[in-house]
Amino acid sequence: MNDHFDLVCFFGYSPHLRLLARFCEDLAINYCLIFGPRQSDAINLLDLPLTAHKLCVRNLGDSEYQKLRVRNSKSIGFSFGSPFIFKQEDIDDFKGMLINSHGAPLPEFKGGGGFSWRILQHDKRGVILMHYVTTRIDEGGCVFRKDFNFLDDERTPHDHEERQLREETYYLIPWVKEVISGQTNVTELPSTNELESHTHSYFPRLCTDLHGYIDWSLAAQDLETFVLAFSIPYQGAATFLKGEKVRIMDCCVNDSRPMHPFTLGLVLHKDSEEIIVACNGGTISIKHGDLKFGGSSCTVNIGDRFFTPSATLEKSLSTRVFYMPDRIALRDYKPNDLGE
Repeated sequence: MNDHFDLVCFFGYSPHLRLLARFCEDLAINYCLIFGPRQSDAINLLDLPLTAHKLCVRNLGDSEYQKLRVRNSKSIGFSFGSPFIFKQEDIDDFKGMLINSHGAPLPEFKGGGGFSWRILQHDKRGVILMHYVTTRIDEGGCVFRKDFNFLDDERTPHDHEERQLREETYYLIPWVKEVISGQTNVTELPSTNELESHTHSYFPRLCTDLHGYIDWSLAAQDLETFVLAFSIPYQGAATFLKGEKVRIMDCCVNDSRPMHPFTLGLVLHKDSEEIIVACNGGTISIKHGDLKFGGSSCTVNIGDRFFTPSATLEKSLSTRVFYMPDRIALRDYKPNDLGE
C-alpha cells in the first residue's frame, strides 16, 4: 500500500463531500473544503464533522488559501462544481494532481448545465467521469469513467441528479477513497481524442430566471423537453398568462395535429385535472398542480392564451450567464443599434 496524501483539497460543492470528509477524518488525513460565497449555504447544510476545515474564498489568490501551502506538501485536489478558474500555477501547485468531476459525456458536452442540455437534446447517456484539470475547459485526460443510461421515467433534472448521485456513490466514491488513501494510483485512461472533431462541443451555463422562458413556436416535443429541462430542482419554465408570470413544471404532448400559428398558446380545454394547450404541431397537456402562479390568484380559463413577449425571448438568447465564486454575472451581447 502506498502512503496516503498529506493534504486533500475539495473544491466546490457536492453532497458527496459529507462522506469524503468523514473518510479523511477516520484516516486522520489533513483535508480542506474550499468554496465560494455563493456555495456557503449549501456547504453549511451538509452533515459535516464539527472539525471539518472549511474555507470560503472569492479566488485562489486569497491569503487564507495560500496558507494551505499546497505546493509544499504531497497534495491532491478534487473539483466538484468548483466556482474557481484554475490557472496553470494552481495546477502546478498540485504537481498535476488536480482532478475534476464532470457528469456529462465528453467530448460532446464540455461546459455546464449538463442535465438540462441533455434533456433538451433527448440524450439519455449518463456518465461518471473524472479528468485532469488543465487550462482548457474539460479537455484534460480522463482518469475514471463509468457509463450508464438514464431511464425513460427519469425526466427532470432532479431525476437525473438523483440517479447520478446513486451511481457515483456506488462507483465513484470508493475509487476516490482508494486514491486518497494511496491504494489506487491515478493513471490516465487511453485517450478518446481520436473521435471526430465534430463530436467536440461546448455548452454554456444556464440560468432559469433568464433562459427558461417558453417560446410557444417550438414544436410540441421540443416544447415538452424545454419545460422539463427547467423543472425541479429549478423554478420551472416561465411564460405569461393575463399579464401574470406563470411557471410550468411539467407537461406532455397530448396529440399531434396541424395547428395554425395564431392558435399557439391557447387554452383549448380544461377539466378538473388538466388543461390542453395548442402548440406547434399538436397540443400539450398540463396538470393544474404543475402550474405555479407565484402567489397570485390568477386562474386559467378556456380561451386564455399563454404568451411570452419577443423582447423577453430575445434577452434570453442574447445574454450569457457566468457563475462566479460570489455572484452570478450576466453579459448581454445584443447589439445596441441594429444599424451599427
